[in-house]
Amino acid sequence: MFAQKSRISLGLSTAIGLFLAQAGPVLAFDATGVPVADAFLKLLDSEEGDVESYGAVAENGGVITISDLVLKSDGDDDEKVTVATATLSDGMVLDNGRLKLGGLQLDNLELVADDGGMTMATMSATDVVLPAPEEIKDGTPNVDPSYKTVEASTIQINDENGKIANIDKITSTIDSMDGDQPTSGRFAVTGIVIDVKQIQADEAKTLQELGYETLSMNVSGSGKWDPDAATINIPDLKIDGQNAAALSLSVSLGGVTREVIEKLNTSSDNPDESMALMQNISVSNVKIRLDDASLTGRILDQEAKKAGIETPQYVAGLTGSLPLMLGMLQNKELEGQVAAAITQYLNDPGSLEISASPDSPVPFAQVMGAAMMAPQMIPQLLGVSIQANQ
Repeated sequence: MFAQKSRISLGLSTAIGLFLAQAGPVLAFDATGVPVADAFLKLLDSEEGDVESYGAVAENGGVITISDLVLKSDGDDDEKVTVATATLSDGMVLDNGRLKLGGLQLDNLELVADDGGMTMATMSATDVVLPAPEEIKDGTPNVDPSYKTVEASTIQINDENGKIANIDKITSTIDSMDGDQPTSGRFAVTGIVIDVKQIQADEAKTLQELGYETLSMNVSGSGKWDPDAATINIPDLKIDGQNAAALSLSVSLGGVTREVIEKLNTSSDNPDESMALMQNISVSNVKIRLDDASLTGRILDQEAKKAGIETPQYVAGLTGSLPLMLGMLQNKELEGQVAAAITQYLNDPGSLEISASPDSPVPFAQVMGAAMMAPQMIPQLLGVSIQANQ
């Protein structure tokens, strides 16, 4: 949604992204005389956007408030970010130039651009450490902002024609660290309401055809990386569309060492190098689950209507063609299992779960090799199974 906006706009499209603005060598704002406030403003003063102005700066008992903060895009005079009040508590500039804050709160944020914008009632974070401007400017690895908790509330996203989505709350928590790297955490985005009628994409038109004028959903997830065991476990990444469907994913991976994480961080702009590093990672368990809440029935009814037949007849045609379509698996036992599960699900949409549980972890390199040389072997290699309405 904000892919075509400048760096400063991208910053406010995520709760913590405001901290990622690149620091330019020359400040566009007048120094406040308060070291912590100046360090914070310097981070916001980017090469593609400037701190155009701010109001009063007050310091009282370790709490600094900056009022009426205005950030302006260099390339677009119509693009602007305003923050009514920024509150920085228990702050200090470290010897390495990083800014450490016990708490950060931004109230009444607004992004205005010629193709839309967004508003946010409040965004707060605790135990924040922000990289030094020089580190950001030089692209030094492993200098992303760190925090204990982040919460953003009452967010409205607009396009040029008006509101297209609301979000009640975004929360993110880092529960443990290994040096500068987070090892466990969780997040949730709740109360997402999308106005389907306002979105011009083809997918939105399809949703309207299925009877959705608005789409309400929640997104949540958690994960844990054990650097000593070199494992990552994501127990439940879930997208829950109310009156539509819920999609859940759980993954367990091995071979994720500190060295792999470090190299992935430094090679993020090199897809080939990142792919090479992924070859060292192994798959221990993967599970994908779909819980229907009317979406499947809507799709089947729509497709049956297009075909000019009743839904039961359309479903019978689909299930009757499954043996031919599943012949590519070249695995009679799995073909029968898949056909039975899909037939049961289409006739009575409840849940559909696909799992991969190999006897021992399977390296990605082996999976990729099978995909190129013998793709029909992948289900057997990964121990794939499927079940419906369980």
